[in-house]
Amino acid sequence: MSWLRSRTDRESGFTLIEMVVAIVVLGAVSIAVIGVIMSAQAQGVSNRNRIAASNLAARELDIVRAEFSRTSTAPVTIANQGLVVNANPLAGGSAGQPLVVDGTSYRVERSAGWNITGTGSSACEGGSLVKYPTLAVRVRVTWPNMGSVKPVETSAMLTPDKDTGVSETDSFVAAKVQNQAAQPLSGIAVQATGAGGGTGVTDASGCAVVKVTPAAAGTTYNVSVADANYRDLSGATNPSKTTGLLKPGQIYTGASFTVALPGTVRVTLVRSDGQPLADSDVAGSQVSLVAAEFSGASGVTTKTVTGVTSTFPNLWPTTYGAYFGSVPPAGGYTAQLLTPGATITLQVVFEMATLLATDLPPDATKVLAVPAGTAPTCAAGVGTSGTVSGSKATFQVLPGLYDLYVSGTGYECSPGPVAVSLGAGANDGVTWGTTTLRLDSVPTGGSLWALNSAKSGVTSLATCPGSAGSSAVSIDGARSSAMELPAGTWFVYQTSGSATAACSSYPTGINPVVVAYDTDNTRSWSVAPVTVTYAGNWSNNASYTWYLVAVPYSTPVTCSNNAPTATASMQVAGSASRNSSLSLSLARPSTGSTTYTLWGWRSDKKCTLASTVAVTSTSPQPSAGTFQW
Repeated sequence: MSWLRSRTDRESGFTLIEMVVAIVVLGAVSIAVIGVIMSAQAQGVSNRNRIAASNLAARELDIVRAEFSRTSTAPVTIANQGLVVNANPLAGGSAGQPLVVDGTSYRVERSAGWNITGTGSSACEGGSLVKYPTLAVRVRVTWPNMGSVKPVETSAMLTPDKDTGVSETDSFVAAKVQNQAAQPLSGIAVQATGAGGGTGVTDASGCAVVKVTPAAAGTTYNVSVADANYRDLSGATNPSKTTGLLKPGQIYTGASFTVALPGTVRVTLVRSDGQPLADSDVAGSQVSLVAAEFSGASGVTTKTVTGVTSTFPNLWPTTYGAYFGSVPPAGGYTAQLLTPGATITLQVVFEMATLLATDLPPDATKVLAVPAGTAPTCAAGVGTSGTVSGSKATFQVLPGLYDLYVSGTGYECSPGPVAVSLGAGANDGVTWGTTTLRLDSVPTGGSLWALNSAKSGVTSLATCPGSAGSSAVSIDGARSSAMELPAGTWFVYQTSGSATAACSSYPTGINPVVVAYDTDNTRSWSVAPVTVTYAGNWSNNASYTWYLVAVPYSTPVTCSNNAPTATASMQVAGSASRNSSLSLSLARPSTGSTTYTLWGWRSDKKCTLASTVAVTSTSPQPSAGTFQW
């Protein structure tokens, strides 16, 4: 019983696995059924389109047949029309516009041409003229989204009455038109230009027959492909040939053309390192476009790019490759087939400019290439860094015009060669110019230092920098002889020891020193004078004048009513009336201190001691003073 109960329980319902399997099977069957339904529906739509297209083609032939027999001149009129599109609209439509049936737009093309030869498969392949030619009428119907469905095509041969149609004074031009693969092109208009010329349309064999009416003595015709959508191998639209003298009752079969719908090649430039390119980086560069089939001496043409991606239209359909510049890469380049009317994209490796810079300044650690005329910010990394090895640096940059800068121990953004023109590929090396500084008349003793403004961030100094001079470099070698020093703006000074030690001398007369690149720079250690200003102050005797006089400390001054005279030991600042000011420049010593005694000298023999001023090479400007009488 337990066995029976267990078996009954097992058969009482579906297990989960059985349910899942059933769902999967049902889904697979449903998908298959849906696929069949969709395929049948699509096939039904396609069949309806073909039926409608067939009806439109038959309608077009019926209309032409009726028109053909309407008058004696109708056959010639129809033949001369050549290729026409949507010439006979449906009710409510207009000529030239698509014919709409059940919401689908149809294009109805009709071409007509004389069948003029008695032998040969077509007039383009030879044969003799027949006296009463027939008119071949061909109709081709297409519609949107045809996919792999072929157009509906039909044709008819219409024979005019023997007394109508073609005159015995008429002649014919037969022109063969084929594509890039030497296959016939049908439906292509061909025009014969000249007196009594006309237009014909190529048939399935690619042959167009144009009826012309030459003069009795003969006429020369220019035969051309009249469809501007096509080009020949040279890139010309409407290629043409001349017939020579064609007389009445003759056929010319010497015109043949190979044309194709042109395609487009899109060239995209990329960097080998994967970094992005901007249009401004590459605009104006040149690439070589290589065609497998070409006219002329070479299939290589030079193209100028306008940006990262450049488009070159109207190209003959063949295999194309491309490479940067004018020299093919050693590793070759890829090629791709361009089919008629299509667009292909070729990736071309953009060739960077490489440069070797030699003889860098001492202790160089970083070299930058910055677009010419651009202010560098070396610390922020603006510009392209080179790889520094000793006194050399190698660069890989975008082609262009560059200014070079170098940074190193104790200096930053030191200017170097300017407006260096770099083209794609390897460029001639650049030798960094030698820049030197020589300082004359430097006070003896102490240590001589130079503080680079860009490195330290110091832009203005009136005395030695103190603790701000931690990045200064020793320039003791610049005492009266040239010492190599990178170009840039420097503050030079003298201390009793280290660069941050107490100041011995600060040459305000030459600081800051602008050290020009690739130049032997020489400066004379000079200190700007101290300017002292005093005003005479008294309320009576306005007729007196006064003078400001400076003499070395402890030098006596004897006043007289004569104007004081400047000597080696006496400095005089002009003359002035009462209550006005006079200024006097006191020379600074390059080191140590000089003390001056200042006097007010009045023209009534009166002298007044103003003050005593001690001047050093680094002392500040004193405040203005006043003489009291």
